[in-house]
Amino acid sequence: MNNTEKETKDKDFLEMEGRKIQVFLRRFVFRITHLASDTDVEGTIQGIQSGVVLSGSHLWMLICSVFIACIGLDTDSPAVIIGAMLVSPLMSPILGIGLSVGINDREMLGKSLRNFMAATFLSLFVSYVYFQLSPLGEYTDEMKARVSPTILDAFVAFFGGLAGIIAGSRTEKTNAVPGVAIATALMPPLCTAGFGLATGQAEVFAGAFYLFFINAVLISVSTYLIVTLLKFPKVGETDPAKAQRTKTLVYAFLLLLLIPSIIFLLESLRNITRHNTVRDFISKNIHEDVDKGAQWNYTANDSIATLRVYYFGQSIGDDSVKVLEGKIKEAFKSQILLGWYDMPDSMALSLTSTEAPPDKEKEMIKNNITALHAKLGELTKLQEEERSELMQVIKSDGAQIDSLKSELLTIVNDSIPFGAVEKELKAFYPELKELSVAKAHHTSFGDEGARMKYMAVIRWDSKKLGRYSDKKKMEKRLADYLSVKLGGADVQVVGY
Repeated sequence: MNNTEKETKDKDFLEMEGRKIQVFLRRFVFRITHLASDTDVEGTIQGIQSGVVLSGSHLWMLICSVFIACIGLDTDSPAVIIGAMLVSPLMSPILGIGLSVGINDREMLGKSLRNFMAATFLSLFVSYVYFQLSPLGEYTDEMKARVSPTILDAFVAFFGGLAGIIAGSRTEKTNAVPGVAIATALMPPLCTAGFGLATGQAEVFAGAFYLFFINAVLISVSTYLIVTLLKFPKVGETDPAKAQRTKTLVYAFLLLLLIPSIIFLLESLRNITRHNTVRDFISKNIHEDVDKGAQWNYTANDSIATLRVYYFGQSIGDDSVKVLEGKIKEAFKSQILLGWYDMPDSMALSLTSTEAPPDKEKEMIKNNITALHAKLGELTKLQEEERSELMQVIKSDGAQIDSLKSELLTIVNDSIPFGAVEKELKAFYPELKELSVAKAHHTSFGDEGARMKYMAVIRWDSKKLGRYSDKKKMEKRLADYLSVKLGGADVQVVGY
């Protein structure tokens, strides 16, 4: 074979492959744009109609899915929650609502709405009963993730609904329906709303029920759009003018429904922007290793924002702090999401430096909390006995009244300004739930002998304390604070 014949053969091969690619692309585009080509219209309508009415078996499946979702939320277990999504039959009436509107079937619409409302109330009731009886009843992270839905959650519900009705309307059924059930996530927010009812937390109920409602509405809307696009046969005649008015009302309702989710999204973006802005500011101006060497707390009202930074290193002078206040304010102004909305009139910067970084490898305090409480109880009892004895001495010897009163107050109060400390600590640490402070005899059985030492036992509020909060660092700062308040005394903090 000479070169000319080889070139001709290669050219014919390339032309043939080019034609194959063109045919493939035309068929691929056709499959995308001609969704109705493999649609089972009658089978889709019958399948959705058969699931609209929740019969006895469906209702028991619903109750079981509610219990599974509640247990998953209560134990903070995503795997269990996913199982509840797969079991729940709650999507069938929602698909029925969208289908009935699309084909103008008023009878099916009435059945779908009645069954949807009944299933919703039953789910709320069952979840309410569960959380009333649950021995746990904590506000878990899985619940918190479902009380502030954003427009992104709305998109998930919309496209999940599209995938569900498209998969269900095919002649050859696919395995996409379980994935749709997980994506649209109807049962977990509804059970979270039940938790809000059971615990009397209106904001939890409102946020979670809003997520459930917006998911249900957008699944119905996506079903309606696909049914309309595929030109499912109508049931009866429709008035064009009335249909147009209905569409206008639906679009207006959807817009109003989505407004809160847009607000939630903006708030979430502001929180992320604020966190990153503060983090970059600290890294560039105060401490390079923010993860290991600094923590901060940001609070703001209409007139002033306060940024409290706790870092490890040399102290920064007051003049430098003023300069840094200007820098952090400019950093906030440079961010669009912060500058026009979240920027108060003035910014106050508070810096707290300690001598050495925290020792993360140090073991957790191994003393038993119950034993510590028992020791504190013994100390309190001893103080009461001493107080009783002193009162007897005071009654018997009037000459020593003044000195004995002073000693009595010293024993009872241990010179602790507890009132002032209590108010300040609650302001600085809103996560604190309980605080006990006492002065105790302490010895390490060494040459230095026994000495007096302050013991502070604290209890954190798990509802306010974030999952990833570093309690060790917070307890270290709390010990430093109490040491200052007690005139440089030795303070040990035990948290639980």
